[in-house]
Amino acid sequence: MIVALMFGLFTAFLALGVPIAFAMGLSAVTVLIIDGGVPLLVLPQRFFSSLDSFPLLAIPLYIFAGNLMNYGGITSAIVGFSRSLVGHIRGGLGQVNIMTSVLFSGISGSASADVAAVGGMMLPAMKKEGYKPEWSVVITAASAILGPIIPPSLLMVIYGAMTGLSIGTLFLAGIVPGLFLAVIMMVLVYWKADEIGAPRHSRASLSETGKVFLKAAPALVMPVIIVGGIQSGLFTPTEAGIVAVAYGLGFGLLSHRLNIRKTYRFALQSAVTSASILIILGSAALFSWIIARQGVPAALAAWLASVTSEPAIILLLIVLALILVGMFVETISALILMVPILTPIAQMFGFDMIHFSVVVIIALLLGSLTPPVALIILLGCKIAEVDYMKTMRPLVPFFMVLIIGLLCIMYVPLITLGLPELLGAFD
Repeated sequence: MIVALMFGLFTAFLALGVPIAFAMGLSAVTVLIIDGGVPLLVLPQRFFSSLDSFPLLAIPLYIFAGNLMNYGGITSAIVGFSRSLVGHIRGGLGQVNIMTSVLFSGISGSASADVAAVGGMMLPAMKKEGYKPEWSVVITAASAILGPIIPPSLLMVIYGAMTGLSIGTLFLAGIVPGLFLAVIMMVLVYWKADEIGAPRHSRASLSETGKVFLKAAPALVMPVIIVGGIQSGLFTPTEAGIVAVAYGLGFGLLSHRLNIRKTYRFALQSAVTSASILIILGSAALFSWIIARQGVPAALAAWLASVTSEPAIILLLIVLALILVGMFVETISALILMVPILTPIAQMFGFDMIHFSVVVIIALLLGSLTPPVALIILLGCKIAEVDYMKTMRPLVPFFMVLIIGLLCIMYVPLITLGLPELLGAFD
């Protein structure tokens, strides 16, 4: 009864336009007041304890580092390097768009940041070369989901902080699935090149590739420093964020693109963005605590076990539910809301938690691509000045190949766990 009332209030608050963090917090506080069985002093304690986590310090640091690197002119260098590598392949700038998202993922860790930075450069360029705008938007948005999969990933930092899983191992586990999804999207662009309107480009010479590689090298080195440093034990994920910020500052100063005023502005922007994430996390902690206190995860697990005893089918049901949630709730909020519910269920059915975490993140990201909300599609439409409804048709083949990719990742754990096992992350 309490949980049903809380979800009802949560839905009502969202329908009234209340921001999701406050909708969760207000609904949790209201049901506790009605219930009367818990002192209200517990609320600020729960809120604070959910944020009193050293790994969560990595969130503002990675956001700040990404802002510094992006302003330093690195996005154009990455686009140039991607063009030299894959621009000659059938699909042209569509292939470049996806490759740029792969490389940019090592800086941003965020799908919306990827769309804003990569789309800001690629969408006008694709329009100029005659690409159909709706296809350009879909390619940009679909490839942007690689940002939170390929490390460093804000979603994985949050997931690790909430569950106690190794963030370094999560980072390693996201590399191959991210590259796998990129490859199948590039195959689709190759196949649909004529429909997209992609002209052919000549292959870049070795010397041209070398020149643009040198320009892009600072960005390509940063994720290697972060993941390599974490796995070698030189620093923790949070300390890696400090290293990333120092690296971004050094790059910006050496490239003469940063000064004290601009650095302060980026620090302020990063603080505001981080604060919004942490407010959601704190409110969701109250929400999730009530759900756990009422025994909802155990009840859901019992219901799933009554439906089927086959773990593969249970995993499929969980993924379908995650995609549905991702369709209506912003990805970070959905992750914070769902992880406390799903973690006990995954443990009960014996899923590998690292593999399960990657599947959860990808499923929510696929939901974020899907109407009616589809925030990253909307952002791409705004940049390209494209009617949102025109993107529905080209979105279908991309969504289908990404679903196929997710199914492969779900049922072939080696895709996720092979690299961490190879590098001894489970030792």
